Amino acid sequence: MDITWIKNKFLGRQVVKVEALKNQYVTLEDFLSVPATFYRCLGMDPFVYNKNTSIAKHLMFTLQFVMLTLTIVMMLELALLNEDFFESMQVLGFATCGIAGILKAISVQIQKDKMIRLVRQLRSCFPSSSSEEEQKQYEVELYLRRFNRFAKPFGGLYLILTSTFGLISIAQYVFQRWVLRSPNPTQYLPYVSLLPWEWRDSWRYYPTYLMQLINGYTVTWSHLSSDSMIFAVVMQAVMHFDRLTRALRDFKVRNNGTVGKADEDLKNLGALIAYHSQVLGLVDVMNKIFGIPLLINFLTSSLLVCNVGFQLTFGFSTENFGPQLMFIATAFVEIYLICFFSQMLIDASGSVSFAAYDMHWLEADSRFRKMIVLLCMRAQKPICLKATNFLDISIRTMSGFLEISYKFFCAIRSMYQ
Repeated sequence: MDITWIKNKFLGRQVVKVEALKNQYVTLEDFLSVPATFYRCLGMDPFVYNKNTSIAKHLMFTLQFVMLTLTIVMMLELALLNEDFFESMQVLGFATCGIAGILKAISVQIQKDKMIRLVRQLRSCFPSSSSEEEQKQYEVELYLRRFNRFAKPFGGLYLILTSTFGLISIAQYVFQRWVLRSPNPTQYLPYVSLLPWEWRDSWRYYPTYLMQLINGYTVTWSHLSSDSMIFAVVMQAVMHFDRLTRALRDFKVRNNGTVGKADEDLKNLGALIAYHSQVLGLVDVMNKIFGIPLLINFLTSSLLVCNVGFQLTFGFSTENFGPQLMFIATAFVEIYLICFFSQMLIDASGSVSFAAYDMHWLEADSRFRKMIVLLCMRAQKPICLKATNFLDISIRTMSGFLEISYKFFCAIRSMYQ
């Protein structure tokens, strides 16, 4: 048998695949793949117009959110009528998380035109995927790794939380029935047991369990899709601000007396100022789309943290301690990451003004100096995530979030006592 033929047949293919992978560069889709996956789980396709979205996706989105909305309405009504304070607080905690998920998803769906425009702007700013030199100038791989370092573990944390709630209840039932051989195993539901129909020891247990399981994952996809999209856009905005900062610091200012050099400097500086305006417009569109979801995030997370904290303090249960602890930890991580990414945006946008000031502008033409002044003035205004007009988010917002959560906790404690 010819050994050369075997090498070319099998080993040769592997070499081609490796070379093909090496020649691939980072594209915009690499940043958007994480949020796009979560959006598809909801039956949403926010990056294309509705007429191009399949009927199956529209139906999937409608069924999930109609079922979730009806469940939340039912939960709120039963919680208000229930005399057990701790059980009512538990129901209200899950309902709060569900309401936030619905509002975040619907807010993006309503503003689909703006989302499509945002993606187009991202694509127009993104460095060419066929130019190795341009990709190195922007350090695209570095920012993609940073994004994945935060987005994927955060998504994994949320999925672990949802899977814990979804599987631990059925695992307890299976363990009692099939391992311990208990004649009367206790049936549990993933989230709430307060329902208008009797589901225990009945065939209704299984469809009820499935309904709550689907609702739990629907809420999870809603939170993850919105948050990961914010992280992706912020990371790209930071990449562009950092690229602009390096370009300004590396700018070679010609002597004012050199013929034709001053006009060339003005042209190059004008291109950088236009680039700065383009990135600012990108952030502005992002804040218009996600302003309401961000505000909802902070309000509902504050209520959720104080609610779960109250349950851990006054209604301690060994069975619910683990899931409740993960619940409150996930809420903290979500708010912290939003504040952290906004602070990254503030720092990156603010560095543009320092880079402009460090240029050798004293040797430049008077027109050049005036343009530098305008660039510095515009870059000095902090660029950050905005929860509508009510809140400019930064790392300091985290302390305000903790303060509000504690005030809610004190209010609930006073009501209970």
